[in-house]
Amino acid sequence: MTDLILELTVMVSLAIIVYLMAAAVPRVEEEMGEERIQRTSLPLDKLDSFLVKFKDKLLRRTKILLMRIDNLISRQLRTKKP
Repeated sequence: MTDLILELTVMVSLAIIVYLMAAAVPRVEEEMGEERIQRTSLPLDKLDSFLVKFKDKLLRRTKILLMRIDNLISRQLRTKKP
């Protein structure tokens, strides 16, 4: 079971690294004459906007969670002071 969790963690980490590398490389639009050749049927613009929104929400919620944990720890430390 621990092997499965470890493998899933590694795969998710690799997927995140690949996405970040792909996002860092600027997209080059190739135009041949007046016709535009579409090489993929994936809606990459929609996917990019979804991932940016998801990342922003995740980071915001993580920040709020960390602030709550910090407040909890601070309260605990204040009550334990001599």
